[in-house]
Amino acid sequence: MLSRKFGLLTAFGFWVFALGLLLGSATLVIAALPIGLYVMFGVFGSAPHLDVAVSRRLPEGQVYEGDEVRVSIEVVNQGPQVDLEVVEQLPSAVDLTTGTNHAFVNLQEGEKHNLVYTFSPRLFGTYTLGPIKVRSMDRASARYEEKTVETYGFLRVYPEVRYLNRVELRHSHPRNWPGETITRRAEQGLEFYGIREAAPGEPARRTNWKATARAGTLMVNQYMDEAGGDTLIILDARSVSDVGEPPETTTAYSVRAAATLSYRLLRDRNRLGLLAVGPSLVRVPLGSGRRHFDKIMIGLVSTRTVGIDEWAFDLVPYYLSFLYSRMVQILLISPVVDRAPAYLVADLARRGYDVLVVSPSPVELDVVHGGDGRSVELAKRLAMIERNSRLSFMKSRAQVIDWNPSNPLADSLERLKGTWRTRRRV
Repeated sequence: MLSRKFGLLTAFGFWVFALGLLLGSATLVIAALPIGLYVMFGVFGSAPHLDVAVSRRLPEGQVYEGDEVRVSIEVVNQGPQVDLEVVEQLPSAVDLTTGTNHAFVNLQEGEKHNLVYTFSPRLFGTYTLGPIKVRSMDRASARYEEKTVETYGFLRVYPEVRYLNRVELRHSHPRNWPGETITRRAEQGLEFYGIREAAPGEPARRTNWKATARAGTLMVNQYMDEAGGDTLIILDARSVSDVGEPPETTTAYSVRAAATLSYRLLRDRNRLGLLAVGPSLVRVPLGSGRRHFDKIMIGLVSTRTVGIDEWAFDLVPYYLSFLYSRMVQILLISPVVDRAPAYLVADLARRGYDVLVVSPSPVELDVVHGGDGRSVELAKRLAMIERNSRLSFMKSRAQVIDWNPSNPLADSLERLKGTWRTRRRV
């Protein structure tokens, strides 16, 4: 195949030669002769032969936002000596950190070359690397042969998970398995509950010797039971709730908050489920353990799926009433950009569910990405007033955490200590 350079030089040489004949200028005719020789060499010269094998190697294990991903591409020349140009197409949401995905190499027969580079994904999601284009040129760069290797690399990037020391989510209906939620039941635990008379078979380490001496009978200590509970995360991933510029959008912060809270709740031995409402309905049933956390993360990554229709928030209460009992604690993560989340909270509270709302402020993100000016400032004030009105409506029915995404989530969750049981009924 003839290159673009060859075509441009051919056209240029033709016009120079024609102009020299037209003007009778021997200088222009002579100047066109080297270009004519180049054209003849390109037309009658040997065409490049491309016979290469290309493979890609990606890292194993989980990849999170901001991590560096090392990619190695091996190119093996199975034909004669050739000059190669190797290019791999990368997604737009990644930043190259070291190396390059575009290289020029000269390979002898049987020689191989490793093209190594690293990149950092800016946002969670599923990334596709490839295809890989390989091009060989002749010595005059007049003719080339191009080959597109249809080999793709798929990489799942998980949202960032921040460490939380403790999440004080006191379940109103703790279950019967061990956990980190302190209940008012006298069972095995660490927090002191009271003293009672010993029963046959009591372990000696629970004996309260001072109380025994006063009562004249063997007395033992009782401790508060530490149990787990059921929590369902409802994630507002609708397109109308996506405010800001990637990767700093309300949906991105909501997904990161869901990942952080999921890790903490599962580590505290609770059962956890996920219901992401957006272009598609992503549901992960209640479960526990490390493998279940991976399922939650895969479900959160799936929220970036693009769809035409979106699930209506007003259908969620009917959906929950068929699948989950009122003993399940609801954790709603939404920027509350419209009244749909507020109506959802009111409906869930009316049905008897305990609801906690974590709301990343879209107004704060607009402050970061917005411009200056009195009109912009007035628009932000009006948006803040409208948002506060919605949050006030929700606070009469649920616990609400108004989270500024520029601050750590742990700072906002500090307000939850000891307040979960004080939810006001509708």
